[in-house]
Amino acid sequence: MQIVVDGVLTHYELVNPRAETPVVVLHGWGSDSSYWLPLAKLLSDKHRYYLLNLPGFGGTQDLNPYSDVPQYREFVKDFADKQKLKKYILVGHSFGGQIAGDFAIKHPKELSKIILISPAIIRIRSLKTMLKIGATKIIKPLISLFPTPIKNSILSLYAPPEYIQANKYLRTVLQKILKYNLGTKLHLIKVPTEVIWGSEDKVIPYRGKFLVENIPDARLHIVYGAGHLPHLTHPKKLADTLNQILENEPA
Repeated sequence: MQIVVDGVLTHYELVNPRAETPVVVLHGWGSDSSYWLPLAKLLSDKHRYYLLNLPGFGGTQDLNPYSDVPQYREFVKDFADKQKLKKYILVGHSFGGQIAGDFAIKHPKELSKIILISPAIIRIRSLKTMLKIGATKIIKPLISLFPTPIKNSILSLYAPPEYIQANKYLRTVLQKILKYNLGTKLHLIKVPTEVIWGSEDKVIPYRGKFLVENIPDARLHIVYGAGHLPHLTHPKKLADTLNQILENEPA
């Protein structure tokens, strides 16, 4: 489905359109709603699921070139407002979880709860990562005249794949969201929060215990055997966890 939000042509999927309780699902970096559609069909039919393609992904147009987490947060709010959603559940995976956490701080009255799946909500760079970023900044100008395949091959030695595979707009966004750390603001999340983490996640360092200890009203759920993409590798286990959470929603 398509809708225009803030002048941005936006793509999304809608599952169970006649159900009453709205749920907005935000995918992670390098993903889109198509990755979540099979899982959504395993979820409770008592809920209406909006699988939103964030700007720059899944056919949704880019935002402005200075976009950061707050701009994505407001885009999500404007999408929900345009759909006339009230007291909805916001689900965010990885980068989507970062947006969801920021949304809960800024717009708590819009939400009934948030569900964070392996959220990239704490951005603390390791020394290895900082050295890679520094090397990338030095190397990029030196190889700018190389053909793109050769340039990307060289960059791949220093930069993460999500940077190499991104277009110019998304590279600019990625550089900003990697600096956007909510670790010191978790106490400001005042809506009920469910945190889900794959026991074998090697992409986002495990912070589940830290999150539930610092978010006032939070619970932790572990999907055993799953990595960073439980919706793809362990959809049944993740669906069972989500359905348990959704079924405990107040009538």
